[in-house]
Amino acid sequence: MRTKKSFFAQHAKSSAAMISLGIHAVLIVVALSFVAVTVIQKEESSFEAKPVSRPRKHLKKLQVPVTIKKKEVRKPKLRKRIVVQPKLNQTMPDIRMPEISGVRGGMGSAGAGGLGGEGGLGFTMPELNLFGVKSRGEKVFLILDSSAEIMKDEMGGISAYTLVKEELIRIIDELSPTTLFNIAVYERSKASMLFPQLVAASHESVEKVKSWLDPLNVWSEGMGNLNYGIKTLGPGGQLVGNELVLEPLEIGSEWVRPSLYAMQQGADAIFVLGTGWGHQGHLVKGGEMSPSEQKKYKEYVKKAQKLHEEENSRRTSRGDPPRVLAGDNGLVRAYFPEVRFAEKEERETRNYTPREITGVMKEVRKNSKSTVVQTNSGLRKRQENNGYTLNIIQFTRKSGADARQTEPFKKMADLNGGKYRAISGMDAIKRSISGAE
Repeated sequence: MRTKKSFFAQHAKSSAAMISLGIHAVLIVVALSFVAVTVIQKEESSFEAKPVSRPRKHLKKLQVPVTIKKKEVRKPKLRKRIVVQPKLNQTMPDIRMPEISGVRGGMGSAGAGGLGGEGGLGFTMPELNLFGVKSRGEKVFLILDSSAEIMKDEMGGISAYTLVKEELIRIIDELSPTTLFNIAVYERSKASMLFPQLVAASHESVEKVKSWLDPLNVWSEGMGNLNYGIKTLGPGGQLVGNELVLEPLEIGSEWVRPSLYAMQQGADAIFVLGTGWGHQGHLVKGGEMSPSEQKKYKEYVKKAQKLHEEENSRRTSRGDPPRVLAGDNGLVRAYFPEVRFAEKEERETRNYTPREITGVMKEVRKNSKSTVVQTNSGLRKRQENNGYTLNIIQFTRKSGADARQTEPFKKMADLNGGKYRAISGMDAIKRSISGAE
């Protein structure tokens, strides 16, 4: 039986060749997978610096001495006063502005009075500084007390009042010519106003103020205790009545009456320079003395007058101004303070409050056609609400004033957007003028 040969037996030579080729292929692959890497490491190069010797030059000391002077620093000179815009001595022409629609009264509302009429230009809003009280306004109204009370020894006497007048004239003299102003003087039951309406602060207007105020309450030999007040004013001016007084007021005494005229003329900065609230009210009943009490009162008045004359004679011989007392009542109170005079029946008065007086002032302003152009050039908010400020400067005794005279004044200034200040005695007046306070 014949056996069958395997495949490798039949192709023995070919199989050997194939196996040899496969082994060589594997070796080649293995040989290719090995990579010869040669690592070359370089050593870092280093440099060695050789020292070099160089010659050194020694500096010589300065042979010329130098003196350094310290520069003196001069202290700035402080101005003694804060004043308004400089005064120009020139006459303001009669300027009439054309009417502008939409503005009550128009820019030309001064009418026939020109700048001295009711309207204001509204171009500037200067700041005034009276005795340390500052306020802005282009239409200024000044109200000055002239009663004997403001010239008492406790206030500084006639000399202090003279300083007040001089300062007031200086302030008016330094107003801008475009500022409108007016001035009034009052005592207990009377008041006088220099101009019928607001006028421009021209040179001519200022000269009228000077001639009007110069003789006011000036001491002269032989003056009695009643030779004071508006009767001593210079030429010009006119008395003002109660034409503007409205309910609930029946009369406007002391500073109230000129304040109502300031409202009528549309002033936006009002200054009251006085001694106190005063007697704001009217008598309801009582206030009369019996014949026997009247006789007793007159006897004490004569005694007081004699004592007053003797005291002023002694003052005159020393070169001092006289003692100023407020009328017969002032004489008796000064020399016989312990004496009381009985009335037939109890006195009853109707006193006005600051709010009532303020209401009347605003009503007069509202009813007046002079409340025209309201400028907004720098007025503080509360002045914009009222359209004006009522500023009060109260001259008091060195020891201070009675609260009944100061508290209503403070309330009045607050209700009308203004400022209040009390000045006690001659020294305080001088400090407020010089700017020390």
